[in-house]
Amino acid sequence: MNTIKANTFNEIQKLLTKKVTKLFLLSTILVPVLTKLLVNHLFLTDWMALPTENINFTLLDLFITILIPLFIFIAATDLFTGEGERGTLFQVRPISRIELFLSKIIAISVLCLFILLLEWLAVMFSSAVFDKVFVIAAIPSSLGAFIVSWFPIISLTAFAVMLALFVHSSVLAISGMIVLYLLMMFIPYVLPGSLYLLPSAYLDWYMQWLSDVSFRWIIQTVTYLCSSFTLFFSIGYYMFNRKEA
Repeated sequence: MNTIKANTFNEIQKLLTKKVTKLFLLSTILVPVLTKLLVNHLFLTDWMALPTENINFTLLDLFITILIPLFIFIAATDLFTGEGERGTLFQVRPISRIELFLSKIIAISVLCLFILLLEWLAVMFSSAVFDKVFVIAAIPSSLGAFIVSWFPIISLTAFAVMLALFVHSSVLAISGMIVLYLLMMFIPYVLPGSLYLLPSAYLDWYMQWLSDVSFRWIIQTVTYLCSSFTLFFSIGYYMFNRKEA
């Protein structure tokens, strides 16, 4: 356990040194602040007509459907395909392959949670500063929506890692992930029955938690997310374990 913890911190540090990670963290702060500033001070009437909470959840949608998946694809490509290209994937270290594989997935997932919480703080701060009405009672539901959004993101992370291990080119990996993700977003419009069979299906599941939630729905959703994560993790580790040092 200590080995996994230590290597997870190491993988997080590697990602934090990347310019693209710093750019994502900066955008996490700037996007909510600039959006609130534009809506409240530049008189964007279409958005001003929306309740403040709706704008906050629109910002959450932007991150969980576009920005965070893009970060996941880039991080998975760098930690797996990229390191494979550079010959640094299996550097000599006192750690087993399963521990190495698990720590990389945990590192990406932890940074995604950090981005979500940082975005929530930016949304709350900008709401308190720029919105004419700031409802304190809405803070718990808002925080809950951001936190539950993390769970389908973990499943998407395992999916991205699995894809990254199927190819040997970083360019091919990242471009393939983006194309495949776009297809998953548009397929339900053509085949509605496939909606809940895709890894991207529950990225907006926080919306269900804001309304009346049935116990049956919770069990069904959690079962799907756990099953899909297990499937992607198992295939990914199989591919990872087959790679030559």
